[in-house]
Amino acid sequence: MAYMHHEATYSLGDRELQPIDRVVVGTRVGPKEPRRIAKHLGLSTEHPEAIISHRVWDDGEYLPTFRCKDGLVRPDAIRFKRNYQREDGARIWGHGLEGKVVYVVHTLSNTLTSQDLDKRVEFIADTAKYNGAEAVVLVAYTLDHSAQERGVHQDEHERMQGDDIKEKFDGQSPISQLQLKQYATAGIDAIITPHNHCPEDTRRLCDEVNEELEPLSRKSAENNWTQRYNLKFVHVDLAPMLGYYLSDQAPSSLQFDISNQGENVLFLCVDTGMYNSGFVQRVREYSGLSKAALAVMNKVRNMNGTGIDVIELAHVEGLSAERGIEGMCVFAPDDVIRSGETMRKNIAVLRGVSIEGLERDPRIRGNPARVAAYATRTNFAGNSVKILSSPAIDDLVITNADPRAFKNLGQLDNKAQMIWINFMMAEAAKAVEAGKDPNLVLTPQHIRNSDLLRIEIPHGHYSLSGTGQRGII
Repeated sequence: MAYMHHEATYSLGDRELQPIDRVVVGTRVGPKEPRRIAKHLGLSTEHPEAIISHRVWDDGEYLPTFRCKDGLVRPDAIRFKRNYQREDGARIWGHGLEGKVVYVVHTLSNTLTSQDLDKRVEFIADTAKYNGAEAVVLVAYTLDHSAQERGVHQDEHERMQGDDIKEKFDGQSPISQLQLKQYATAGIDAIITPHNHCPEDTRRLCDEVNEELEPLSRKSAENNWTQRYNLKFVHVDLAPMLGYYLSDQAPSSLQFDISNQGENVLFLCVDTGMYNSGFVQRVREYSGLSKAALAVMNKVRNMNGTGIDVIELAHVEGLSAERGIEGMCVFAPDDVIRSGETMRKNIAVLRGVSIEGLERDPRIRGNPARVAAYATRTNFAGNSVKILSSPAIDDLVITNADPRAFKNLGQLDNKAQMIWINFMMAEAAKAVEAGKDPNLVLTPQHIRNSDLLRIEIPHGHYSLSGTGQRGII
């Protein structure tokens, strides 16, 4: 029996859709993210869990089911009714999502593994296309396996040079490419993800997957099918959001002195990878703190890659041996915190602890007034909560790119703040619908004017508990 192909009437980029043409679902019951994405896209917050059933059979098999036919008796019947009735009034089945773009909101879970959720994403995408969806967009708060983007056969890759790194990667494969291929063949048309670990590598892998699937994609285009076998990668840069956060919130939320264009602020790159990606430099630029200093550290791992032997000062801007960092407010962003060791060792250096390879360089000598660490994603695994509880770190800023973090805060609730990026992701989705680059839309001014930034202060936060700044602000 041939796969059921549907004829396409819309392609991503043609125009911004109306709410009636959108469907938002998650990969499981419970997360807030799908509900908030739905609300920003003009749908009811009940929509994500009302429109799909996540059934798990007694033997563990997962079966997603779109409940479009329920629309025949639900108040929003107009959304789906026309897809279940021929012109002569006869009832038809399997066309419930025709004319709709389905957003699959993917967040990590404490109870399901990344592999479990990856498979759910594929099943949901395939089911959506089988039932007529015009397009399927994966809104991936965390794109799994994105750090596994290279292998020993990629001799030209800048991070695969030398036998030591090849020995480390020997026996592995670039799993990211396999996952992207599975997404494309399952029916996903675009991936929207924030602060990807290696966006250029992921984009390259998407291009390679699309080239491999080109015969299928060409046949699809010839027949105008909705199953397109072509994957678009959309990377959402969070630097404008973070820059806006610093310029508008840092004096109150972080107790930072940002006067005189940030002359008392130091941006710390915790490793050269963050510097090479340009993320920290863009945050500094978008913050408007043009007189802020910059320091770049380089971490040298031990031979088995499990620990850091040496921290080196690789690059400095705006710091001098005469002043050092006395009284400065330090902001240390990273894309991910796993064990917390990289952040701990970097900040230990700033607090005066001598570490091999960096014998207290005079340019970073002194006592900082405040130190705040930032990570786009972390689940606070292992000893990271204990490590980050160090009094050397005054504040910790995270996002809900990995929502497990908020549940795993533990004693860090006294110094943590969470930035909700749901509205950022929903705005990016609207931009993709209209064929725009989200990063040209999501400027600090647009974020401010559209009120896209939300910050959650956990109950018990040590410095804000008496200010009224609790909950979503």
